[in-house]
Amino acid sequence: MGIEVRQTLVAAAETAGLTYVTDAVAGITRKRVGTGFAYYAPDGMLIRDRAERRRIGRLAIPPAWTDVWICPDPRGHIQATARDAKSRKQYRYHARFRALRDESKFGRMLTFSEALPRLREQVEID
Repeated sequence: MGIEVRQTLVAAAETAGLTYVTDAVAGITRKRVGTGFAYYAPDGMLIRDRAERRRIGRLAIPPAWTDVWICPDPRGHIQATARDAKSRKQYRYHARFRALRDESKFGRMLTFSEALPRLREQVEID
């Protein structure tokens, strides 16, 4: 990841009142147990706390995903990463981070739509 992209993500996380995190640090892991899953803190201890288990459950990580990493900080801008069935990396972002990024993305659509007619004219000329 480039420095400019990282700086943008750090700033977005801070604007949303969150902490910029990466899955390069130790996180919560998931292991299949019977028909469900057990979750282990970065120190290897089984997570039994109900509030923490509810937070993890709300992330709705599909059972088929592997190599699951869950952020130990409930205020981390990335809440979880994992690999899907095709080994593609998938992300679960904090709701506030996602809302901020969506607002930023869709906010630029108006500017783009205003510029589009001129772009089309130039393409026709070229």
